[in-house]
Amino acid sequence: MKSINKTQVPLLEIAIRESLKNYESKKGNTFLGNLYLYYDNEENTLFCYDDLENLLNEVQLPSDEKLSFNTLRFVLQELNRAGLFDKEYIIKPFAVSLTDKNFVVSEELFFLDGDTVKLKGNIWTEMEKDLDSFLKNLLQ
Repeated sequence: MKSINKTQVPLLEIAIRESLKNYESKKGNTFLGNLYLYYDNEENTLFCYDDLENLLNEVQLPSDEKLSFNTLRFVLQELNRAGLFDKEYIIKPFAVSLTDKNFVVSEELFFLDGDTVKLKGNIWTEMEKDLDSFLKNLLQ
């Protein structure tokens, strides 16, 4: 994995944990299938939103550091290993996506579907290839 900003790891970990804790306290009878992250370059702030674009948490990064997406992916992977995404209100497939301010997804940072975890790349292209292969085999 590319370089990790070790000073950002605890800050990002706390931000994600607090986001899920905030969702859990407000969720009612709903389920979470996506966590959307928006990074404001000018304010150097990471915002965390649920499926319905409700703000769950925000974290201000030190003014001399920009968000490291490799570090964010690393934190998501470590939180998954720690079982954070095994909550009863988190449904699979579950994705953490980077968005712009209009909630248009620019990148999938983390994807979890049962036992499958994908950390980068275009997951929809890969899923489409898998589905095409499955259908081809099924029709033969």
